[in-house]
Amino acid sequence: MELRKEINAVFLYLKSIDVKIDKDDYIYQVESHPETPSLLAFSDAFNFFGIPNGAFNVGFEELEVLPETFLTILDLGEGHLILSYIEKKEDHFMYTDNEGVKKDISSSEICVLWTGAVLVAEGNDQIIKSSNTFYNRVLPGLVFFAGLTVMYFIGGWYLMGFSGIAMLGLFFSFEAIKTELGFESGFSNQFCDGSENSSCSQIINSEKGKIAGFKLSDLSVFLFGTQLFLLIIFNRALLNDYYFLIFISLLACIPFTLYSFYFQMKVEKKWCPICLSIIGVIYAEIVYLSFNSREILNNYTLDIKTISLFSGVLTVFVGGYFLIKRALLSYSSLRKDADFDSRYIRHYPYFKKILTSKDPVLLKADPILIGNPDAPVSITFITSPLCSYCKEAHEFLQRIYTHYKDQVNIKIRFNMTGVVTAEVEEMLIQLLNIFYTKGEQKFIEALHDWYSHREADKWLQKYSITLVNRTFLLNKLVSVSYENLQNNFFFTPHYFINNYEFPVRLNKKYIELFMPDLVEDQWDIGEKNIPVEEFETQYGQMVDQN
Repeated sequence: MELRKEINAVFLYLKSIDVKIDKDDYIYQVESHPETPSLLAFSDAFNFFGIPNGAFNVGFEELEVLPETFLTILDLGEGHLILSYIEKKEDHFMYTDNEGVKKDISSSEICVLWTGAVLVAEGNDQIIKSSNTFYNRVLPGLVFFAGLTVMYFIGGWYLMGFSGIAMLGLFFSFEAIKTELGFESGFSNQFCDGSENSSCSQIINSEKGKIAGFKLSDLSVFLFGTQLFLLIIFNRALLNDYYFLIFISLLACIPFTLYSFYFQMKVEKKWCPICLSIIGVIYAEIVYLSFNSREILNNYTLDIKTISLFSGVLTVFVGGYFLIKRALLSYSSLRKDADFDSRYIRHYPYFKKILTSKDPVLLKADPILIGNPDAPVSITFITSPLCSYCKEAHEFLQRIYTHYKDQVNIKIRFNMTGVVTAEVEEMLIQLLNIFYTKGEQKFIEALHDWYSHREADKWLQKYSITLVNRTFLLNKLVSVSYENLQNNFFFTPHYFINNYEFPVRLNKKYIELFMPDLVEDQWDIGEKNIPVEEFETQYGQMVDQN
C-alpha cells in the first residue's frame, strides 16, 4: 500500500467519527511501525493516540453488521492492495481509490474487491453536534445581511460590497484562530482535510511561519477587524479617508501574503485552505478598491486628527484582541488538562499504582545519560529527531533537568527506525559525539538547537566535525534503537520512570507534578502490586471516609 496517498482514507474516516489528531504525526507513527504498511500498523497508531479500535475479518455477506463508515483493505488485482474508507449509502457505497479520492461504487463492484480485513474505531461521543439550525445558520445569516443593510445606508452599494468582503475575511480569520486554539469547527474540518497536501493546523501553528513575530491568523484579525471597527468610528464624510487608509494597509500586506504563499509551498510543502482564503480576500479587497481608486485618491483629505483616530482604533482593537486571545488560550489549556484528569489522579499513591501496575522493563543497551547517575529517580525517554511531539517532550524534560538535576537522571534513547534519512543519521552520530567529548550541557544545547528548526543541513553545518570513531558511535545508536524495536517501543515520545512504562495517554504533566514525591519515595519494588481497579475502589472508600 502507498501510505502517503492512502492516508487520506484514514482521516476521512476519523472525520466521520468526530476524532481529530495531527495528520503528520500519525503518518510518522505509522511509518515508524515495523509492520508498515499492514493493518496492524494503522491499528497500533490509533492505540498510541488513545483511540479504541479493533481489526476484524468480515465476510462480504456480513456487511450489514458493520457501522456506517469504516476502513478496509481492498484488492485491486495483481496483488495491489489499498486501504480504503467506506461509507455505506442506501443502495451503493462511497470508497476512496488508490489516490485517496472518494468515489461511488456499487455493491456488486465492491464485492469483487473485498478482502474482509476491516478496521473500526470508537468515535468521540463527547462531541455533540448541535441540531439547532437557527443558531448555526439562520442567525449568522441574519446578522450578516443586517450588517450589509447598515453599510448600505452609511455609504451606499459600494461600501456594502466592501463590507461584505471584509466580513468574509473576518470569518476566515476566526476559523484560523479556532484552528490555532484547537477548538472543533465543522467548517474547518471539512475545508482543511480534503487531501494529503493540506494541513491548516500545521501551517497555522508553525513557529517558522510567523510574520514579524505574528501569525497570519493574528494579522488577518487585525486587518479585517479594524476595517469593520473603523466604520463605527468614521462618519460618512470621512469615507474617502477610510478607503485610502485601508487601501494603503492592504498594499502593505502584499509582502506578507507572498511570504505565506512561499512558506506553504516551499517550506512546509502543505497548503492551508483557510490561509489561502484569507490571502484571496485581501487581494479581492485590493481589486475592489482599485475600481474606485481615482475618486479615492482625488478626494481624500487626510490630516493628523484622522491618522490619530485610525491609530487609536488600531491600538484599542489589537490590545483587546490579545486580552481575549490570552483568556482563550488559558481556557484551551485547562480544557485539554481536564481531558486527562480523573477523580483521584492528583493523589500520588494512585498515580504510583497506575505507573507500577505492570512489570518493569529492563533495557540494557547504553543510553545517553544526563543528570545524577545515582539519583533515586530515573526517567527513560525514547525519542526520534523526526517526531513533531518530541520537541515539546524535550522542553518538558529540560525543565525537569534544570530543577532536579541532582535528584534525577534522564536516559535518552533514540529510535533510528522508520524514515530516518542519512543526514538525520549523521546528525545523531554527531550529537552522540558531542555528549561523549563535550559533556551533557553542550549535548543539551545541541539537541535544543535541533528542535528549534529540525533542519539537518543547517544543524550539521554548525556542529559537524570529522570523526575517527564514527563506527563506534553508530553501533551505539543502532544497538539502542534495535533494543527499542525488539521490545515494541517504536512509537515516540515514550517515557519510563524507574523502568516502569509510563501510560502513553496519561498526561506527562503528572511526572513534573509528582517529582517531589518521586524523589522522596523509597521505591520498594518488592511491595505488593494491587490491581489498579481494586486500588481505585480502596482509595475511593478512604477518601469518602475522610
